Amino acid sequence: MPEHASSTILAPEAPAVVWQSLAMPRPPRIDFADVERAGLATPMGEGCYAASGPLARLLAAFDNRVRAIAVDGFAAVENHYPALIPTNVLHKAGYFDSFPQLLMSAGRFHADPHPHPAADTVPAPDVTVHHGFTAEYEAAEDRSKFMDSRTEHAGHCLSPTVCYHTYQQLAGRQVPHEANIVTATGKIFRYEGAASHTLERLWDFTMREVVFLGSREAVMRLRQGLLDAVCLLIDELRLAAHVEVANDPFFAAVGAAGDATPQRVMVQRALKLKYELRMPVVEDRDIAVGSFNLHGQKFGKAFGITTPDGEPAYSGCIGVGLERIAYAFVCRHGIDPADWPHV
Repeated sequence: MPEHASSTILAPEAPAVVWQSLAMPRPPRIDFADVERAGLATPMGEGCYAASGPLARLLAAFDNRVRAIAVDGFAAVENHYPALIPTNVLHKAGYFDSFPQLLMSAGRFHADPHPHPAADTVPAPDVTVHHGFTAEYEAAEDRSKFMDSRTEHAGHCLSPTVCYHTYQQLAGRQVPHEANIVTATGKIFRYEGAASHTLERLWDFTMREVVFLGSREAVMRLRQGLLDAVCLLIDELRLAAHVEVANDPFFAAVGAAGDATPQRVMVQRALKLKYELRMPVVEDRDIAVGSFNLHGQKFGKAFGITTPDGEPAYSGCIGVGLERIAYAFVCRHGIDPADWPHV
C-alpha cells in the first residue's frame, strides 16, 4: 500500500437471507396500545406482562404447533424443566463468558439469627426462621437495601435458556449418532433493563425449544428439517417473515467489553451456525421470533456427552419465543380472533 494511502472501511454487509415467506410485509393492523386496551396484555411490573383471553390461547396454540413438529415429526421426547438452574451449570456451559449481565440470581432469606423472645433456644428453622421480617421490612427506610441484607445467593439462577437443562440432564451420558432429541417449554429470564418493552423483549418470557445431540451430520440434518417445518407453519398462517444468517454471542468468545470478537462473529456467519426467524411488528421494526442454532461440540465437551465412538457429541437447538411470535401474529392479523387463520 502506498505510504499515504488510506484504507477503506466497508459498511457491514446485510445479513444473508436464506428463506422468505410467501406473505410479504405490510403495515401492522394494530399498535401495542390496542393490545393493552383490549385487555389481552396487562403490565405486571417492569419487563413482565400477563396474557389474557385470545392472546393466552394464541401462546398455547403456538406452543402446541411447535411441540407437534418436534414430537410428531421428529420423535422428540418431551421434557418439563424447572425455572431454576444451578449456577455451576451456567458456568460450565460458558454463560459467564458471554452475557452474565443478563443473568438473574435466585436468592433466599437468611435464617433469623435471633432466638424467639419466648424461647431460651433458637426455634426450629422451619417454624420461625423469618421471625420479625415483616416488621423490619415495613420499618426499613430503604427496602431494597434491606432485602439485599437479608438474602443470599442460593446456588441457583433463573434459567436464561431451556437447552442448558438438557445438557445438565445428559451430562456424562452417551447419545446415539442419529441423535437424542428433546423438546420442552420453559420460562426464560434475561435482565435487559430499559430495553424491555411491549412483548418484544421481556425479563420473563416463554420459549419452546427443541434440542438435539448426536453426530455432526445428524445435528445439521435436524436443524435444517426443523427449520423447513417451522417455515411451512409460517406460510400456513400467512405471516410475513424471513430467515437470515446471524451470530449468537452466547456461543462465541467475547472481548473485554462483553462483545463477541469480530473473528468469531465472522466464523459463525461464514459457517451459518445461527439462523434467525424474523417478523415485522410495529414502527417498521422486525424482531427475531425464533433461532436455529448449531453449537459444534462445545456442550458435548463441557458436559461429557459423547457418541458411541467416544467423541464429544455435536449439538444444536431451535427456540421459538412464544410472546414474540404471538405479538407478530396480532400485528399481522389484528386483535379480533374472527380475522385470524386457524393456528
